[in-house]
Amino acid sequence: MRILAILDRIETATYTLETAGELAARLGHPPIRVLHPELQDDPDYQTPDEGMPSPEEEKRFAQEVSAKADALRDIFQKWKAGLIDQQATEWIEIAGDIRKTIAREAMNADMTVLSRPRSSDPEAVSQAFSGALYDAGATVIVASLQHHETVGAHPVIAWHPSSALERAMAAAQPFLERASHVSIVIGEDRANEVAEPPIAEELRQKGVTVAIDRFVIASSDVGEEIRQHALKAGGDLLVMGAYSRPHFIEWLFGGPTQDILSHATLPILTHH
Repeated sequence: MRILAILDRIETATYTLETAGELAARLGHPPIRVLHPELQDDPDYQTPDEGMPSPEEEKRFAQEVSAKADALRDIFQKWKAGLIDQQATEWIEIAGDIRKTIAREAMNADMTVLSRPRSSDPEAVSQAFSGALYDAGATVIVASLQHHETVGAHPVIAWHPSSALERAMAAAQPFLERASHVSIVIGEDRANEVAEPPIAEELRQKGVTVAIDRFVIASSDVGEEIRQHALKAGGDLLVMGAYSRPHFIEWLFGGPTQDILSHATLPILTHH
């Protein structure tokens, strides 16, 4: 088992590291590889139409990249100092194409932890997310923007049958089987329309307490309804499949659809 944590923003780095640490603790402390992807070229000068940066602008860009790396490295070192001895960690900085770097690194990890993108983030953040989820086809854990005491002790499955959800549940199996409680949230057009998912009985046979939470979909904002039910259940990790790229990225970046991913409440384990 290998966990990759991506640090690309100073203000969210602590939450990403905390999530990675909680996941590792629940999985028996596999090594955590912490990656800071660095921009190699100034994003303000990406096309010929934008001209060439002046020496002063090149110097400013290099200083900004260096200062950000120093700040993130310091956050990592402080977090590492609070870990137990058996938790192995590795810090690495790679400069270059962000999306390609993340895709390559995520392919060599079992789980990739990123912080939830926000609408104000630079393009590099969405590139990192796309590299992990879509290019690498990795299991992605989207860390929330707040502290959580536990991650994975009480998973909540957002039930919407798809190959993406099947892959997400397969990746979440170590958490599901070790959980004290698992909730399955099912949104239906009509009451009791959806059969109980087979995973429920499979987990019960392994001694896991499973609760089925059904609700009749009352609005077009199904994601928000799922979020509310997951929080009401006391969950600390939402397991869901990633949908088509445009919709999923829109959700993550707080687009017009107000759904579950536009709120910083629960870490999310997902797969495309």
